[in-house]
Amino acid sequence: MSGWLAVISALVLIAAAEAGQVPAKFEMPFTAKTKEQAIEWQKKARARLLDLVERQANRISTDEVALDVRSGEPKDMGDYTLYQQRFRGSNRTGVFYPLRLTIPKGKGPFPAMLCLHGHGGNKDAVFDPKGLYGGFADRFARGGYVVAAPSLPHHKYAAMTLWDLMRCVDILAERPEVDPKRIGVAGLSMGGEWTMWLAACDERLRVAVVSGWMCTTEGVFSVPNCACWCLPGFVELMDVCEVHLLIAPRPVLFESSEKDNCFPIRYTREGFARIRAGYKAFGAEDAVAQDIWDAGHEWHGAVAYGFVDKVLGGRSAGPSPGK
Repeated sequence: MSGWLAVISALVLIAAAEAGQVPAKFEMPFTAKTKEQAIEWQKKARARLLDLVERQANRISTDEVALDVRSGEPKDMGDYTLYQQRFRGSNRTGVFYPLRLTIPKGKGPFPAMLCLHGHGGNKDAVFDPKGLYGGFADRFARGGYVVAAPSLPHHKYAAMTLWDLMRCVDILAERPEVDPKRIGVAGLSMGGEWTMWLAACDERLRVAVVSGWMCTTEGVFSVPNCACWCLPGFVELMDVCEVHLLIAPRPVLFESSEKDNCFPIRYTREGFARIRAGYKAFGAEDAVAQDIWDAGHEWHGAVAYGFVDKVLGGRSAGPSPGK
């Protein structure tokens, strides 16, 4: 009976989320006033979020299923060498996912960036200078970063991708060309949501760029959005903008465009104000920033490249050829 109750409860929560219902009261809102309180909230909140993901997709350790990365022939791209790879995801079924890996010319170790696509995207889209991603993966690659750009599937809940994202960090951290203490992540749209989840739950990430995602729960519900963000138990746990406080005190930049139809600017401004106030409790108010510009749902980069360079010690390149 308890199993059926759990199923019914989950369905009710999903239906409520899809109906755009903001909880009257969150279970674990961020209310910390001191650094000690903020750190304690982080520990409890991260554990709860990881548990919610685990209920939907079992995490499989690399002891149980080892990292398995298979690579094609290298291709000289001028400033870097490109490897078309595929890696085994966090699964027992042997499913592999495509991955673009780039290695800079010269002597490492280098900083590294995990570059994430959104709905309908893939590993190639984030390298395309003419698309909505602005070729941001190529910019980092030509700027001296090791770059990993996977093609990951769309699950019922976006957070179910977390374990595969962590495997991508494993891949970067184990490369001899990478300085494991200088790894960051950036993504647009659902890739921005993945960036939030990954940076919040994996403390190996030293910097994050969340583009076209950060918003308050009210804001996400105020316009049509894919319900894949409504992980059962998540909507009522905390305001979605507060998940970014799990990244603190590590630096995070938010790209929020004025004409983004998915995340109204009013609510992204409100979300940022709350996040910055939370970062202040950690004593890290200057580690969080928001880049707002007049455009639609797309990558910007005007602030992002310098922001990441400052943290990871890279030297992001100029606009990609053809941009």
